[in-house]
Amino acid sequence: MADQKKKGGSKVLTLVGLLAVLVLAGGISGYMYPNLLWSPLVQKFFQKGAEGMDKSGVYKVAIKSVTLSPEEFDQGENLDIQVTVDRIDAQGKSTKVWDSREFGARKAKVGKDPLTAAWADRPFELEWRTGEKLVVKVWDRAPLIGSTELCAWETDGNEVFQLKGTHSFDKVKDKTPRPGGTNQIVLEATRQGDLPAQQ
Repeated sequence: MADQKKKGGSKVLTLVGLLAVLVLAGGISGYMYPNLLWSPLVQKFFQKGAEGMDKSGVYKVAIKSVTLSPEEFDQGENLDIQVTVDRIDAQGKSTKVWDSREFGARKAKVGKDPLTAAWADRPFELEWRTGEKLVVKVWDRAPLIGSTELCAWETDGNEVFQLKGTHSFDKVKDKTPRPGGTNQIVLEATRQGDLPAQQ
């Protein structure tokens, strides 16, 4: 009885494997040879997949929140938490895209206030091309002389728009954060449309 079950199971696995090979072969042949009968279906499938990807275009981005762990600072220290966003093009040229300082201070006292800031009501638009990098920096603008860079995160310049979701900072003030703390930024992004036609 057990042998019959094993035989039945192996037949099912063989059929599933054969079906997977046929689907794969059909997909590859349909993609590579447009004249085949099933090619339009295969190409439509790949086109749908490509439409779902975040490609070059105009994006609206909102910074939902920035959270810093108080353990990374001195007790009683005064902070003014601010964020900048820069775009680095394929030639390495950096352009300022957004600076939260335009919208006032986000002050907090370590040990007394939560070290958070948000600009969900101040979304910004940017034109982005695949391959361009985006650099997000969190600053302390409270010092009377100059500003202190607290954290930085740089996208890797691939074909997907990455300025969205939750991202943890692997350094705070150039040091590895202490275990258990929260040092992160949360972004929301929506694609508004294609890039304007170049003149």
